[in-house]
Amino acid sequence: MPAGDDSFDYVIAGGGTAGCVLARRLLERTDARIALIDAGSAAPNRWLQTPLTSVRLGRWWHSWPFTTVPQPALNGRRIALPMGHVLGGSASINAMIAQPALDADFDDWAGLGAEGWSSAELAAARARAFGGDGVTEGMVALSAPAHRSAFSEAFLEACGEAGLPKRGLLDGPDSARCGYFPVLQKAGRRFSAFHAYLSPVLDHPRLSVITGADIRHLLLAANRAEGVAYVRDRRLQIARARREVILALGALESPRILMASGIGPAAMLRRAGIPVMHDLPGVGDRLADHVRIPILFRSGRTSPAALRNLPAAFVARLSGRNSVLASNCCEAGAYLASGASATRPDLQIVTHFQSVEDEGAVDLELTLARPRSRGRVSLDGAAPGGAALVDPRYLSDPGDLERLVDGIEMVRSIAARPALARFPLLGERLPGPAARDRAALRRHVRAAATTAFHPVGTCRMGEDGQAVVDSRLRVHGIERLRVVDASVMPALPAANTCCAVMLIAERAADVMA
Repeated sequence: MPAGDDSFDYVIAGGGTAGCVLARRLLERTDARIALIDAGSAAPNRWLQTPLTSVRLGRWWHSWPFTTVPQPALNGRRIALPMGHVLGGSASINAMIAQPALDADFDDWAGLGAEGWSSAELAAARARAFGGDGVTEGMVALSAPAHRSAFSEAFLEACGEAGLPKRGLLDGPDSARCGYFPVLQKAGRRFSAFHAYLSPVLDHPRLSVITGADIRHLLLAANRAEGVAYVRDRRLQIARARREVILALGALESPRILMASGIGPAAMLRRAGIPVMHDLPGVGDRLADHVRIPILFRSGRTSPAALRNLPAAFVARLSGRNSVLASNCCEAGAYLASGASATRPDLQIVTHFQSVEDEGAVDLELTLARPRSRGRVSLDGAAPGGAALVDPRYLSDPGDLERLVDGIEMVRSIAARPALARFPLLGERLPGPAARDRAALRRHVRAAATTAFHPVGTCRMGEDGQAVVDSRLRVHGIERLRVVDASVMPALPAANTCCAVMLIAERAADVMA
């Protein structure tokens, strides 16, 4: 028998955004004893509370170092895809951009067979999470950025000169427009699902939060989930579930744990030497992710986050005054349509008042918001425990490359406007002035494209033969097992995905309790 063998009503594997939301709601709505199990550290530290330092340092110190397999369309490069390794998950280290996704995105899900997931049917869950219905106070606030850099202001003025309307906060790609992004902050500090949902109930007598736990596999009896096996303090331990097991490990780890437990494509499992418990072909399939590319310009101004400015910024923050430390560095942006055939905006621009590579450069980062390329997560049978092989197949659909090239040309048009000339921008660094024709821009995309850290879709919701969970997030063919995270999304939203994951967990609580 394992060194530790405990029983609970619900076992939630994963303490990221979805796990935090679901644990709180199940505590409120049931009398259940709940285990929330996560491999990360117990709570976000002070550096993760400070927006600017958390964005710069979080992915170094508090992340799983996932890396893709070589990507043929990106010159064979492996792409780093870090995911949060701390309670709160990736929402504890991300840029805090808060976009609940468009009504049309959720209506797309419903049209793909996700019954009960239309925008109208999610309205109550949205109000509980974010408010905005005039009656319900949301758990988190979609706040305006506390800091607004001169570069952000100049960019928005340039967008206006280019004919893009500015209309309030840029809370979703409903139309071609520009604005400031809402952020998951409170009083200039990060305020994620961990802070809003989980932190207030960490001492609840019916909640056991188990951190530093490396989840190995599910406990299965025939076609029923009975618990989770994990290693903690170098000991194999068991958390048994009297009611249900919920995987909330994200789009890379949830399919891996299913496959490591014998649930997935039978041929792949046999190649990896894993006994097949249930042949479920769609596990790991249909991986989707946003692709982004840097477009760098030399700046004629010193960055507000330049090293020489940081001591004064820290003093201001300690004295309760606003400073650049409240910024996520990517304060403003725009949505654009790549061409006449785009019925909805499919490109996102995100401003960075300082490039990661060079504090003397600014970045008008371009993201493909509606990529068509799809990949998969599979198992590395040669690795201990079956590590995840992540293959997003970035730009495998040729149209994705062409739309990014279109976007570079649009970004250049905005950068050439008088407002940014006055800022001033001093010239383009990447792709650079020599890259004038589309062939040269394609080469830049292949050389520079990377992830926007939004993987979804690997345990897709639906009723067809490739779906992994049904509309109530129950794994097809396995009793007492659900998946509740970004992996269940039938399609990738055009917006940043964190808020959509909150809604998935709120909806899961509705169908469970």
